[in-house]
Amino acid sequence: MGSKNGSKPATTPANQTDALVQHMRDSMLPGDTPFSPEGMKDAAEYVTATAQQRKFGEIAMRIESVTEGHRYTRIAIVNDDMPFLVDSTANAISALGIAIDRLVHPVVPVDRTKDGSLSQIHEGEPDDAYWESMIYLETARVDAKQRRALEEELQTTLADVRAAVQDWSKLQEQMKADAAAIDDDEGSALLEWLESGMLTQLGHVVRLRDGSQQDALGICRAGEPKLLVDSSFERAFAWFEDGENHRTPLIIKANHISRVHRHVPLDLFIVPRREGKKVTALSVHAGVWTSAALAAPPRAVPILRERVDRIRDRLNFDEGGHAGKALVHAMTTLPHDLLIGFSEEDCERVATTMMALVDRPRPRLSLVEAPLARHLFAFVWLPRDMLATQVRLQIKSLLEDSAAANLLDWSLEVEGGNLAMLRFVLDIRDGAKSPDEALLEQQLQTLLRGWSEAVENELGTMVESGRAAALAIRFAEHFPTAFRARFGPREAAEDIARLRGLGIHADDAEEDANNAPQRGARLYLSERDGPSNLHLKLYQSEGSLPLSDAVPVLENFGFHVQAEMPTVLNDGKLGTIHDFALELAPGVDAADLFERSEAIEAAVAAVLNGHAENDVFNRLVAEAGLDAAHADWLRAFYRYLRQTGMGFTIYTVVDALAKNADITHALVNLFTARHDPEFKGDRDGAIEDARHVIKRGLSKVKAINDDRLLRLYNALIDAILRTNSFASAANEALAFKIDSSLVPNLPKPIPWREIFVYSRRVEGIHLRAGPVARGGLRWSDRRDDFRTEILGLMKAQRVKNAVIVPTGAKGGFYPKQLPDPAMDRDAWAAEGQASYEVFIRTLLSITDNIVDDKVVHPEGVVITDGEDPYFVVAADKGTARFSDVANAIAESKDFWLDDAFASGGSKGYDHKAMGITAKGAWVSVQRHFLEKGIDVQSEPIQVVGCGDMSGDVFGNGMLLSKAIKLVAAFDHRHIFLDPDPDPAESWKERSRMFDLPRSSWEDYNADLISRGGGVYSRDAKTIKLSKAMQKVLDLDVSEIEPDTLISGILKAPVDLVWFGGIGTYIKSSAENNVQVGDPANDPLRVDGREVRAKVIGEGANLGVTQAGRIEYSQNGGRCNTDFIDNSAGVDCSDNEVNIKIALAAAKRAGKLTEPKRVELLEEMTDEVAALVLEDNRLQALAISIAEIGGERAMASQLHLIETLEAGGNLDRKTEGLADNQTLQRRATDGVGLTRPELAVLLSSTKLVLQDAIEASDLPDDPILEGLLMRSFPEPMRKKFKSQIENHRLRREIIATKLANAIVNRLGMVHPFELAEEEGVELSQVAAAFVAVAHLFDLSTLWAEIDLAEMEESGRLVLFERLAAATGNLMSDVLRTAGGRVQPAAMVAELGDGVKVLVESSEQLLGAELKTQSLKLRETFTAAGAPDDLAVKVTNTFDLDGSVGLAKLASDTDIGPKMVTQGFSDLGAMLGIDWAQSTAAKMNPSDVWERLLTSGLARDFQQMRLELLRRLARRKDAKTDMPAVVENWAEDHEIAIRQFRTMVDRAQAQTPVAPAMLAQVASMARNLLAR
Repeated sequence: MGSKNGSKPATTPANQTDALVQHMRDSMLPGDTPFSPEGMKDAAEYVTATAQQRKFGEIAMRIESVTEGHRYTRIAIVNDDMPFLVDSTANAISALGIAIDRLVHPVVPVDRTKDGSLSQIHEGEPDDAYWESMIYLETARVDAKQRRALEEELQTTLADVRAAVQDWSKLQEQMKADAAAIDDDEGSALLEWLESGMLTQLGHVVRLRDGSQQDALGICRAGEPKLLVDSSFERAFAWFEDGENHRTPLIIKANHISRVHRHVPLDLFIVPRREGKKVTALSVHAGVWTSAALAAPPRAVPILRERVDRIRDRLNFDEGGHAGKALVHAMTTLPHDLLIGFSEEDCERVATTMMALVDRPRPRLSLVEAPLARHLFAFVWLPRDMLATQVRLQIKSLLEDSAAANLLDWSLEVEGGNLAMLRFVLDIRDGAKSPDEALLEQQLQTLLRGWSEAVENELGTMVESGRAAALAIRFAEHFPTAFRARFGPREAAEDIARLRGLGIHADDAEEDANNAPQRGARLYLSERDGPSNLHLKLYQSEGSLPLSDAVPVLENFGFHVQAEMPTVLNDGKLGTIHDFALELAPGVDAADLFERSEAIEAAVAAVLNGHAENDVFNRLVAEAGLDAAHADWLRAFYRYLRQTGMGFTIYTVVDALAKNADITHALVNLFTARHDPEFKGDRDGAIEDARHVIKRGLSKVKAINDDRLLRLYNALIDAILRTNSFASAANEALAFKIDSSLVPNLPKPIPWREIFVYSRRVEGIHLRAGPVARGGLRWSDRRDDFRTEILGLMKAQRVKNAVIVPTGAKGGFYPKQLPDPAMDRDAWAAEGQASYEVFIRTLLSITDNIVDDKVVHPEGVVITDGEDPYFVVAADKGTARFSDVANAIAESKDFWLDDAFASGGSKGYDHKAMGITAKGAWVSVQRHFLEKGIDVQSEPIQVVGCGDMSGDVFGNGMLLSKAIKLVAAFDHRHIFLDPDPDPAESWKERSRMFDLPRSSWEDYNADLISRGGGVYSRDAKTIKLSKAMQKVLDLDVSEIEPDTLISGILKAPVDLVWFGGIGTYIKSSAENNVQVGDPANDPLRVDGREVRAKVIGEGANLGVTQAGRIEYSQNGGRCNTDFIDNSAGVDCSDNEVNIKIALAAAKRAGKLTEPKRVELLEEMTDEVAALVLEDNRLQALAISIAEIGGERAMASQLHLIETLEAGGNLDRKTEGLADNQTLQRRATDGVGLTRPELAVLLSSTKLVLQDAIEASDLPDDPILEGLLMRSFPEPMRKKFKSQIENHRLRREIIATKLANAIVNRLGMVHPFELAEEEGVELSQVAAAFVAVAHLFDLSTLWAEIDLAEMEESGRLVLFERLAAATGNLMSDVLRTAGGRVQPAAMVAELGDGVKVLVESSEQLLGAELKTQSLKLRETFTAAGAPDDLAVKVTNTFDLDGSVGLAKLASDTDIGPKMVTQGFSDLGAMLGIDWAQSTAAKMNPSDVWERLLTSGLARDFQQMRLELLRRLARRKDAKTDMPAVVENWAEDHEIAIRQFRTMVDRAQAQTPVAPAMLAQVASMARNLLAR
């Protein structure tokens, strides 16, 4: 390519750039953005560089971002010069949302080499040069991803331009051919008119019936191979085949936007190609109307010109008149490219609508559905003054929502007058239907004119008119225009109606704004939603709802959030409406869900307002069709089952319930039928129906976990005895009273009953071991297993409560919404107390009351378990304030126990002020050291401890002796060390600290700490240990970590470890820390065998595990258990409750005022303490007495354990008792049960005995009235005797006191052995004990032994043998009464006779018995017993048989002395005295031998009594029974001699075997029966 004159070639890049600068300057128009010389040269260099290499027919393009200085993106495009390049390129860039800041387009003459290299740029305009388009653009800076998208779009666009330009002539030929083939003259004329330059033809394709395409031209062979989707082509074929459609060509709009020339939807002109009458193909022309064509008068446009005439004639318009001209004007103004594709009827409707608006502009709307149901065209007219972008967007939203379709295109036409026309094209191919035009017109009018008025009108249908106006004034104008366009006034009114009930707006609804919810919810269906889609509006009363709050909630309902659109009213001051588009879970239908919208809205709002849990159980509302309340029940059941140790996760549970909705509904129906007091119809039938559905459904469940879980739910529902779920109390928290024995797989011990409390705010459990039970309520910090903690405490409480009337109970609650105490401790404490109050109220909501001495059931609760009014609690941590809170709640509900409901309140006995718990535990400490010969009250002992002086148990405990040398102590904050304290001075300092309102070890006067001691923080990394302290603790380290130091303290070789704080610090070596369940103290815990202290005192609970206690005891240490040592606290509380019940009755009877009651309670404090501490003393003493038996007693104790197990009264694993083999091996090694093990048996036997007594008529025996009276302080006994005698717990009090007395005095084995030996119930054994105690005045003897000064070993021996003697006497009573003992009647009948025999026993004893008694007495004195007490205890053995003799004397009317003389004569004569006495005093270890010898002792006695009863019928028996006996002996002299010989042989044997005595008894039976 060369150049002509007039141009200079630029052959170097620099020259080319200079030449291009000139061309660029020449191409710029006056209005273009100015270009600095430097900038233009830089741009020219950039374009020149781009143009250096390009082949003909290809594009050279370069896009880069400039980062230095002004940041922008620049584009250079070099192409063959052709039409449409600039406008198509600009449209492509703008369509991507990229703003064009500069566009320069010179058309440049160039020369290129054969390989496409740029050789020169000509200056000027040479005639023979090749012209290239060089476009340079600057845009806003885009990133790399946008650059790639931009380059792809430009390549596609320019390819379309090239294809259209290259095929231009072919496109014209195709249109001409189709114009010639059309039979319709106007249709043919239209194609010819368009081909004449009125249509920018861009593409053509022929579509065959089989879906294939041919003859693709222009864009159809480039970027737009498919102009229509297959379904549209099929409808086009059908359209032409429909005989009613005569229009040809078919004119429609494509969905594809033209990339060439104008960025508008492509116009398609479809011409059928036929073979005969059959349409075989469609010839499709694509293009865009030219500006001239769009502006042409309708009379110049084929088809339109005919329509104008026909419409005018049909409407009878005069062509020259106003209407005729107006019609032409409307047809001219309306877009020809649309109008020509409409039917004539639609043309007429749209045109005439516009005609009516020209002279009087106002909002109007017309809709036209395009052929083939592809597009919906909406024409909207409005006064030009109303026109604004926001208004257009409102109308757009209105149309999209109404048609459920997306906008494809829009345009605006504003004439010279005052009328503006908006044209919208919407895609309705997906099946959307044309909306109701009249309704849409109404919405448009509302949108554009009186919004507030419209909203007010809609509100008027919802609220009273006056309030509607106020609400509209307040809210309406704050709705943004986008909302107005999309939703309209009705929806706004609905939203306002919801908002007015929330938060600060609630006063408008005449509600308490303080209690009004802050958030609400409303479901609605949108026409564009599919069957699995739904919309949900969430309302926030002020501000906006964070998505982080809302989305998790909705997901837990099974909703997948697809989008969210907030509508903020007045910057949030009036709240926010959050509109969520939701996708539902598979299988959930939106329409079905919407039918339950009210329930779902309430459920969602409850969660958002914090009134319900936010977890996946909410899925059941949507997926299983449950109400929120039903889901809450199932959630509560899950929470309970998790507490019991169920392993299924919440997701597994909800999946199972959701998948098996029929069973889930049946479970809900079962629960409802059982517990809804308003249930209508046949309750039993409904229950059976539900069970049948559950059974049938379970048979179809294939997943084993689902089956197990659903059966567990079913079992739990069957176990629920009461619930408040249908009472008003459920609004605060749910309560379920459960028969624990019916719940599968519960960990042992199994409570008698339990109540589970569930709410969003607090969860809790209350476990009871029996109907009358008591125990504290613990504020637990174990969210997921507080039941495990409470169960362990209930177990301990049960055995601890053996000393009081109620059996064990324990409650615990976990506050779920506690603030961080480090941030606000007061708020933390307040929430804890509030949770406690909720817990108390909820427990009482299903508890019976007593009104006018009648049991009254709670309202709204179905009772399935009879009467159960006894329910008492206490604050576990002993604070009077918490007890006062509980009592205030009880009083507010008129609960019958009044302030006896929670002991330890301000009007009760303050445990800390009394120091009662510590004093009770100190009694055990005193017992331990007394048996070591140490008086801890006067002799110094080294003590280490857990706690600080501000605590109840530790503080009080460390003040109980002034001889204490506290050498080390620790709590959760500090470690206190004092290697050589002065007992007196340190006691004073501890006392000072105890009196402080609040203290820690840091408050200890450092000047009083001995050298080498100090107070150290547990947060320190290490602590320096002095030589003195090392010696005390026996540690050989000078520096030590705090936890290690505490372990050293626990292992120190001191006298006493005193536990007064919280935590478990000693375990056995066989236990791991997980089993202990106190992870906080894992690093410092030690094994029992490592503890070298002589004694452990457990003032606090759980300081040592049971296994740890046993291991410590086996290694020589002395300890009991926590439930023995610290039982004084619960004992005191029980006394308080029993006292208050009696005094409450006195108050109701008018015998006592409240001030006098409070005064009396305070006056009796010391006596109550004395009663309590006596119980502690006797329990510790009883363990020591039992310990004497050692390994010899093991067999009997094992038999007792098996007996208790068989009755379900003991679980070895739970109580830490080893198996028989282990214990037998221990006995073989000469070791008996340890004190901790004996403590378990002590409490267990008391509980069993107490139950047996309660179940009998023994408590009603008048002889026990004195025991009842002595259970109360002396000041009450006279004045309030009637209230005590008629006490509601009269029988329980007697049974408890009596059971304790029996076990404390007889031991734990004797009562059960007696029941076996004599074949009677335990209650009869108890009755025999009462009779014996009264007949032989044993209380006096017990008191004398208790008070006498002697060595403790002697005291224990006396008590142990006195228990055996008492057992002999009880056997005597049982046999005498034939197993049916009535103590009062027996004492009245036999009391005098027994008294005579007691007083005469010395004279009536035979020589053999006197010899044996003397030996026994010497045994006692050798053990350290005073002689007088040794005589009295020995005499108790001698009195064996006296009850039978007294009864015989009473029956035969023979004097008791005379009968006894005859009895003694027989015994001495035959040697039976020796045999009976020997059997009675034998104490074999073998259980069977014990039964044998005990039975033999009774038999030897009974044989003689039966003989005497026969002899009593002889003459002279009443006057001289000894003579009658002598006569009988003479009659059987030979037999007696033979018998006596055998007895003498037996006496000569050492030792005497039980078998020998059995043989003697056999021969004696034969002899004495004669």
